[in-house]
Amino acid sequence: MIDRLHQLPLPLGAVIVCLIFVVPTLIGSVLLQPVVSRLLRGEKDANTVVGLLLNAFSLYYGVLLALLSIAVFENYNKAQDAVGREASSAVALYRVFSGYPEPARTALSEALLQYVDEETGPGWAFQQGDQVSTPGMLLVDRLSQELLGFRPNRDVGESLLHGEALRTFAEFIEQRRLRVQAAGTSVPRVIWAVVMVGAALNVFTLWLFDLRRTTHFILGGVLMAFIGLVVYMVAVLDRPFHGAHGLRPDDLIQARQQMQPRA
Repeated sequence: MIDRLHQLPLPLGAVIVCLIFVVPTLIGSVLLQPVVSRLLRGEKDANTVVGLLLNAFSLYYGVLLALLSIAVFENYNKAQDAVGREASSAVALYRVFSGYPEPARTALSEALLQYVDEETGPGWAFQQGDQVSTPGMLLVDRLSQELLGFRPNRDVGESLLHGEALRTFAEFIEQRRLRVQAAGTSVPRVIWAVVMVGAALNVFTLWLFDLRRTTHFILGGVLMAFIGLVVYMVAVLDRPFHGAHGLRPDDLIQARQQMQPRA
């Protein structure tokens, strides 16, 4: 269900999620609210007691949603930043490779260009599916073998160049690791369960109020529509590379153009 929502346009997905929360609430207001409100029948000033309960419950539930929203937003930003940093390190690595003698220069440069082409094409589809591209990993291994197999000529200053290449390559590998890792991070199921149960308890508490049905419709509809929007936002940001509105490899594409425009 969540995977299908990721493929929909943002407005349509948000409306569907809000309806999933609002419609059962309104139906319950008609069928269940009269029964639930009887639980406090005979209690003096029951609405005041329920109001105190709702205020305390909403405070903790609101804090939970706020912390969850901040966490997924930070993860989204980290994923976006990882793509940009990997692109920058790839460009820096390509420029260092341009100082190598032949045939090492061509071998290293071509392997790096093939890697970027892979990661911005088929490899990005794997990224969106929370998987790692096997050809991409093989090309990284090929770069590593080429670098480690190179023997610099100290007489012409190749040792300094090679040392810089190894340092830049290590940074490139780290940024790639962060980008791949960002695709696998997600909100644990136990937290999703708490969020859903908390939404249901919010509605149950509203049903305890002795109010007109129209008032219950307004309060329940507004509250659950807002909770639905927050849940949808968290679900979208929780998987930053997934779906039609996930992150795109724009930074890597621009890096590829800076290295060598495609023919």
